[in-house]
Amino acid sequence: MSQSLARKGRMQAYKMVLVQLIISFILFLIGLMISGTVSLSLGVGSLIVVVVNFIFATIVFRKAGAQAALDIKKALNLGESLKLMLAAALMALAFIVLPVEGAPLLIGYSIIVLSQWFAPLIIKSD
Repeated sequence: MSQSLARKGRMQAYKMVLVQLIISFILFLIGLMISGTVSLSLGVGSLIVVVVNFIFATIVFRKAGAQAALDIKKALNLGESLKLMLAAALMALAFIVLPVEGAPLLIGYSIIVLSQWFAPLIIKSD
């Protein structure tokens, strides 16, 4: 029972990550209308959030149920810490390695983060 709850939660989280990936692709296409650098910047900024959210969902939704409460708490702490550190590292790496512009990268990042606020409207619970 608890594993099916974990699987259900993981699937819901993965659906949101998929929606974020679709929004990232749309941002990338919108950026192409402006310039290649803006498109790359929007895409990289948004994909940073998608990647860290996928990793977070994978870590957090491994277990479920009352007996696994301590494991779930540890997973949440680990997932959130890893999410923040990885987001910062990927952001720094993007600025160092890629020819990105700061404003579009942060706009892409922010749009995908804000999309999480609308998750209940986008992803319906089964």
